[in-house]
Parts: sequence; C-alpha cells; structure tokens
Amino acid sequence: MPETAKQNRLATPNPKTARNGNGHHRSPVAARSKLKAGKKYFASSYFPLKKQPIPDEFARLVKKLESLLKMPVWLLMQNGDPGCCDSICIHLYKNFQADRAAILEDKPIALLIESSGGDAHMAYRIARLIQRRTRNFTVIIPQYAKSAATLLALGATDLILGRDAELGPLDVQMLDREREDVGSALDAVQSLEQLNVFSMQAIDQLMLLMANRTGKKIDTLLPLVFDYANNFVRPLLEKIDTVDYTKKSRELKVAEEYAVRLMKSNYRLDVAKSIAAHLVGKYPTHGFVVDRQEAKSPQINGESFGLGLKIQPYNKEIESIFEKMQPFLDSLTIMGRLVEVQP
Repeated sequence: MPETAKQNRLATPNPKTARNGNGHHRSPVAARSKLKAGKKYFASSYFPLKKQPIPDEFARLVKKLESLLKMPVWLLMQNGDPGCCDSICIHLYKNFQADRAAILEDKPIALLIESSGGDAHMAYRIARLIQRRTRNFTVIIPQYAKSAATLLALGATDLILGRDAELGPLDVQMLDREREDVGSALDAVQSLEQLNVFSMQAIDQLMLLMANRTGKKIDTLLPLVFDYANNFVRPLLEKIDTVDYTKKSRELKVAEEYAVRLMKSNYRLDVAKSIAAHLVGKYPTHGFVVDRQEAKSPQINGESFGLGLKIQPYNKEIESIFEKMQPFLDSLTIMGRLVEVQP
C-alpha cells in the first residue's frame, strides 16, 4: 500500500538543511523556540531516539496546534524508520492499545496523520479504539494519509486538511505470487467488468452492422453474433483465476465495509456507502491523488468526482503551523502523544 506517497514527495526538505526566511541554512536545533525552562517532550509510544526528546521546535508547534484546537493532539508519523513498522500494522495498533487509558472518556482528541497506509484491519481497529472512547474525534492531515491511512481518517468526526494535503483510494493491495509484485485487487475485478462491457458493446455493434448489410432477421443473425463474441472473449476469460478473483473481490469488500462502519455515526448511511464505494472502485490507480477540494466537494447523484467528506474550513493560522512542521513531518517517525518530562 505505501508505494506512491513517497513518490509524490521526492523533493521535500530535510530538517538538517531547511532554510530560514533569509535563505540561510538552519537546523531544527538552531531554529527551536524555547519551551518553558527545562521542559522536554517525549513520544508515549515510539520515537527512534528513545533517550532523546522530540525536537523542541516540533514539540512547540504541536502544543500550539493543541492550543488552537483546544484538544490533545496525538501523532502517527511514519517515515521509514528501520527501528519501527513503516506502515499501519499490528505493532502500531498494540502501541495505541497500550496507551488507550490516556484517551479520556468523552473528551475531544485529535490525531495527526502522516502515513502511506498499511493494513486495513489494523487501521479500522485503531479508529474504532478511539471512537469507542470519544464522540469528538478530529483527524489532522497536513500532507498525506494514503490507502489504509485514508480509511483510518474516515473514522473522524471532523477532518482538518492542509491546503496541499491528499487522501488516496481504498483499493486493497495484494501480493501477486506469479508476478512477484504487489498490485491492486481492483485489477482483477475490473478486468472482468471490462470484458463484460466489451462483450455487450461488441454484440450491439456487430448486430447493427450485419443487420444493415445483410437485411436478415435478428433471429438469424443473433446466433452468429453470439458465436463471434464468445470466440473472441473466451480466451481472455479462461486466463482469469476464479478463486483469485473471488479472494480479491472479498478483500475489496472488506475495505468498503470498514469504511461504511467508521462513517455511519457521522454521515447518513446512504452517503457513507456512496463515499466508500467511490474510494474503493472509482479511481484508476492506487496512487491516485485525492486532494482537499475533491475530498470536500459534495457528490451529486453519485456521479460527481467529489467525496463530500466533513472537512473544516481552511484556516491560515493552522496552515502556517503545517508549513513550519513540514521538515519534521518529512523526516521523523513519531507515534503517540507528547509526554512532558521535567529534568
């Protein structure tokens, strides 16, 4: 699942080489704003430098975001750290589960996501773990939450997206053992759908052509047309593994059903089903970018490109925080809440 988000961010700045407003290089250490004297913050679940605090500047930005939103902000930032899972997985879920007592009952909570995705089952479990404890769950996406991370975000009461933030389709990625590669389960499912559409179109076109040219009755032409379509499509259909097709169809249904269940408390059931179906089956590739405008735009009879998600209005102050966070978002792996430690 994580294949495309990194490709979309090839030219992102590194915190070690980020520039200040005058164009001079600065490091996060040099740029850190001082917190209250002696105050340091650590991640409750994971930070690769286990004995080191989170950079002061980033901690300051998170605390400022908490002040603006008037709720605690938890972090799910994944950037390929070798010491931790690089995707949404069972270990990540267990981290949230171990820290669940810190989610105060019926109090608002925000989760900042920077993730390429992972396991849909684990994303669903994390979202439901939070939903069971609060009815005010905000997801913050400064840059991207793709695939299973999009699924997790659908469990939110409200979404805060950066101006250039993106979500992604929910078509499940599965290992193709013959090709020794990971691909979308939608490939096999849509292949059969496309063959069916082609067959119907071929029959209509050939029937019309032969009727105009020969003047013969439909009863006479129909067997000939069916025989042509059958001979044309059969070799293609025989290449489809029905067991594999069924398995992939079920996996796609899993993502769709999880999405509906996560959204049903915040959206009408018909709207939730429409959004879920759109995310699973309406995009041509797993890496398709669903930007803020598309995510927010309402659906019109299921035909509009929009999703109709509940996204909060653009906020310049929050966007300014996102811009300052970018070097850290692009380089750090942090999970959990900020824990204050006095020296």
